Amino acid sequence: MRPRLRLVAGPDGVRAEGDEEVRLGHVLRGDPLADGPPPEGVFAAWSWDGERLRARNDRYGMHPLYYRADGARLALSPDPLALLVPGESAALDHDALAVFVRLGFFLGEDTPFAAVRALPPAATLTWSRAGLRLRSAAPAPAGPAAMSRAQAVDGFVDLFRAAVARRLPHRPYALPLSGGRDSRHILLELCRQGAAPRLCVSGAKFPPDPGADAEVAARLAARLGLAHRTLPRPRSQFRAELAANPAQGMGTLDGAWTLPLQAWLRRHGGLSYDGLGGGELAQNPSIDLIRRTPYDPAALPRLADRLLAAGRTGAHVEHLLGPRTARLWSRERARDRLVTELARHAPAALPLGSFFFHNRTRRSIALAPFALGGDRLVVHTPYLDHALVDHLSSVPSRHLLDGTLHDEALRRAYPAHARLGFAAAVPQRYGAFLVAHRLAYLVRLLTHAACAEPHWWRGTDRVLPRLLAAGRGPGAARRVSRLQPLALYLLQLESLATGRTS
Repeated sequence: MRPRLRLVAGPDGVRAEGDEEVRLGHVLRGDPLADGPPPEGVFAAWSWDGERLRARNDRYGMHPLYYRADGARLALSPDPLALLVPGESAALDHDALAVFVRLGFFLGEDTPFAAVRALPPAATLTWSRAGLRLRSAAPAPAGPAAMSRAQAVDGFVDLFRAAVARRLPHRPYALPLSGGRDSRHILLELCRQGAAPRLCVSGAKFPPDPGADAEVAARLAARLGLAHRTLPRPRSQFRAELAANPAQGMGTLDGAWTLPLQAWLRRHGGLSYDGLGGGELAQNPSIDLIRRTPYDPAALPRLADRLLAAGRTGAHVEHLLGPRTARLWSRERARDRLVTELARHAPAALPLGSFFFHNRTRRSIALAPFALGGDRLVVHTPYLDHALVDHLSSVPSRHLLDGTLHDEALRRAYPAHARLGFAAAVPQRYGAFLVAHRLAYLVRLLTHAACAEPHWWRGTDRVLPRLLAAGRGPGAARRVSRLQPLALYLLQLESLATGRTS
């Protein structure tokens, strides 16, 4: 059970139900509930003293924490589904979902539920019988600093070394290692500082991923004389997503492939590292999209349309929406919500990079380590070191748009490993294997609906019949495969909103 606190004010005082003092995640030093700027680390905490509640979170709001305030009642939990109390509204937030069904992540403090909000970054929430007060001390988006390319790279290398030095392990640990840049940088720096892991462990993603992550990670570990282990991917993508969606508070369509990795880390040690933020800050995985889609503050609706078209489901989502949801979750509604969020990042050195960091990274990617990882696992995130984020956020866009800043930093810091390639260079695996995998997903989804959730067939929005109808016409195979995870999500969400959970 995830921790939860529910406070209800009445004529005889305040009734408290649940956990009155909670500390989640970790801080490097200090008290997470103390006054002043948030300490280093990724955390969420609250304390109720019988008269006053105080809750705080980390500088970037990466650790999930949600609240629900309704007149004389307040509830808090790192799990938004724990705030859905029988007898209280579970109405959906249609503006939020209009964006989510297209992009695959929520914006700002949105959740699927109108009454439930995420705590903003660097927040201090206080509550008493006098009412709720919420303020955020999050820094404004940083504008471009006057720095050369060499200064950008050198600052990255030096500040990352300092970030890792602040997070050196005090016990044996295993390091999750992929074939990408972020975990490689962490591993090489830990080894440079004499703190090598006892084991490197890699997960396996779902098709069409070619499995190169583990192969490249194993080669790097061998070069360093370290043991390496590859964990098998979940046997069923459908079953993994069926479990991961509610475990992550219905906040993302990603993360299910990490379930075996998170379970292994929980069993085999209380300490780990994660490259959260590295990609979005240093060498954004969406850099091609950012180059093709310049940020123009005078044309944000057009920019929003381009982002929605390039999103996870793109135009395919329209096949899944019925008359009611097509109106409630319209593209126009999504565009309006997205424009509001995009405008917040106008001052940033790379506005779209800032947008993805504060939304996709915070509201989607962070859920795997901090919602699936469990409360007993300390996860260090050196890329979220305050000084490093400040530096990378202020690198002028001209140094980021070629998409090689992180590559250059790795070559400068660890020249002996400069020739080892990255998994992203290996082509995706298509063909009969992928077709069979996606067909198995569809069969499992339909079988589960028939045997365990028959009401899914009779749902208000007829998601399953619409998914099957999307299998007609040109491009049907690609369309259905893109829509299957979202269809499962919408079926689970409808069950939650109507109180029909299995």
